[in-house]
Amino acid sequence: MPLSSRLLLCLALTFCLPGAPLLAAAPSGALAGAELDAIRTLSHSSTLDALARLEALQARTGKDAPYPLRRDLLRTEVTLREDAGQLERAYALERQALLLAIDNNDPVFAALARLGAVHQLLDQNRTHEAQEALAKVRAGLPEHPPPMLRIALGRAEGDAFNAKGQFDKALASYLQALTLQQDDPKAGDSRAQLLTRIARVYINIDNPAKAIETIGQALREPDLAARTVGRLQFTDAIALLKQQRDKEGIAAFNNALDSATRGGQAGLEAEVRGNIADYFLRQHDYPRAEQEARLALSASERVKDENMVLMAKANLGFALMGQKRFAEGLPYIDAVIANMEQAGAIADVAAMLDEKGRMQEQAGLYKDALATVRKQQAAQHSGERAARDRAVAALQEEYEAGQRTRQIDLLRRENQVKDADLRSRNLLQLLTTVGALLMVAAGAVVLVLYRRSAGANVRLNQLNSQLSYHSRHDALTGLYNRRSFLEKMAVRGKRGRPGDDPRSVDCIVLMDIDHFKQINDRWGHGVGDAVLVEVARRLSAAMRDSDMVMRWGGEEFLIYAPAADPAHVADIVARVLHGTGATPVEAGAGNVPVTLSAGVVTLPLPGAGAEDGDWEPGIRLADWALYHGKKNGRNQAHIVTGLLAPLASVLAALDGAHADASGLIEMACVHGPQRNK
Repeated sequence: MPLSSRLLLCLALTFCLPGAPLLAAAPSGALAGAELDAIRTLSHSSTLDALARLEALQARTGKDAPYPLRRDLLRTEVTLREDAGQLERAYALERQALLLAIDNNDPVFAALARLGAVHQLLDQNRTHEAQEALAKVRAGLPEHPPPMLRIALGRAEGDAFNAKGQFDKALASYLQALTLQQDDPKAGDSRAQLLTRIARVYINIDNPAKAIETIGQALREPDLAARTVGRLQFTDAIALLKQQRDKEGIAAFNNALDSATRGGQAGLEAEVRGNIADYFLRQHDYPRAEQEARLALSASERVKDENMVLMAKANLGFALMGQKRFAEGLPYIDAVIANMEQAGAIADVAAMLDEKGRMQEQAGLYKDALATVRKQQAAQHSGERAARDRAVAALQEEYEAGQRTRQIDLLRRENQVKDADLRSRNLLQLLTTVGALLMVAAGAVVLVLYRRSAGANVRLNQLNSQLSYHSRHDALTGLYNRRSFLEKMAVRGKRGRPGDDPRSVDCIVLMDIDHFKQINDRWGHGVGDAVLVEVARRLSAAMRDSDMVMRWGGEEFLIYAPAADPAHVADIVARVLHGTGATPVEAGAGNVPVTLSAGVVTLPLPGAGAEDGDWEPGIRLADWALYHGKKNGRNQAHIVTGLLAPLASVLAALDGAHADASGLIEMACVHGPQRNK
């Protein structure tokens, strides 16, 4: 994730801790404290000058300085190293600060140092591990943590939620941290940094107007540091570009770049240059994109930020490919993809392959583009499968945790009943009446426990039903998913082809939304999700109740229509194409034009023998027909009507990076609705 500016914790130490400043315990401490305050002030305008002055102060104080002074020096250096883009050095200092705090029995500053490890995990895109580390930090907090620690924790939790796309939770965490320092007159810079993060959340949920309003609020805070102003200008540029106010956005980028350069903020400089290169790439100004990407790569390599280095290399590779310099550009692209694959970033791999395939297609390299698209689809399907497995595992873990909690509670209550029964026996000889009442009370408790146990069983059945439903339906669209189709095919294989008419066929339509990535890029992922939901609704409306409409993965859908009249297959396909693409999708940001490309097969396969299999080779043929349609202009469906060679030979021709079976398959083409010019 791009490096977010962090709260200058050393300032919080001066203003938030109770009592007199710890540095003033002795004359030497007082002098060092005054110098440290001067360094903090200097850091507002020049990070590098402040860092040099801090190193000189550390050399004068030595390793035998009192703990409060050593602690404050470390925390100040962490902040300055981060601003200078020296992240590995900052992470090492956080580990050193943790050991120092533990040795001096200081749980507050130990927790702050552990938050440094959380930021490192977030910078490495290891969001799941970051949230686990956050949970451990929260579990180990002192009983009454000071406000500055609660603010830092809320900020880190907001960063983790933002990285995972849980924007509502991120916003709540940031706002809670902001509330803790709302009335502090000395916390203007800290509030502005939190408002910067809040603006980023608004950008992520496609509300750039609210982001710009929040940035304006932040800029009105008093005593802003240059690094904070630079970060606000950078965020403002992104929001302005989201509103297609390109001229103002580029001006804001240049202002942020100027602030970063003058303040010695190498990390921010690398990030801004990377985003400028990305802007010109999206404008198809490939020479300017190449120029900016090379500057971004140089800046990123200076600060040794792996994420920004990868971003710069990707932008440089696509800029070169856009200029038809494929021999120069492809090594950058393939190196970035290999790095992402090694890191397990499957979604990023799919996005890179999609862009690579699109540029190959624009250059007329159709076979290379087709091979890239197939790799992209395989990566996308793999990522969705992994995400689905994680979701099911999380749901199962949540259920099992609930079960364990209920079992522990039940045992605790049973022990209470046994204790009450034992006490009643001891009193039985003295107070028979009281003993009887205690027995009645114990019976009442048992009855309550029984009723609660019955309620728990009902809840268990509900959870099992929900788990079964979610395992067979797509979470976003509510359509059937791939698993439900496989189960349907298993039943079909046992019962044979349904339908009373022996001439009927089973129809499979495999579809893909045309240029879906461009929809996400132009209108945002929120609009992309709305398009997926509306396409799902239109497909369902176009089919019979007996047909299965499912989300096959990403922007792909599949229809299984059993017992169809073979003479009406083309009519079914035309109804699907026109029902989906005849009118744009209204998605809040405007009317989004949507068309489909499709591949269609009927079962049993035309010209195939009984020994050749059934639906599995049919899916492969439909997939090839789909991408054949994409190569030939999109907004159309190709129906496999016959095979000109044995099925095994046709399937063999579909294997490999240069799959081509155009001379072995007969097809009929159905065109979608006429597109507006």
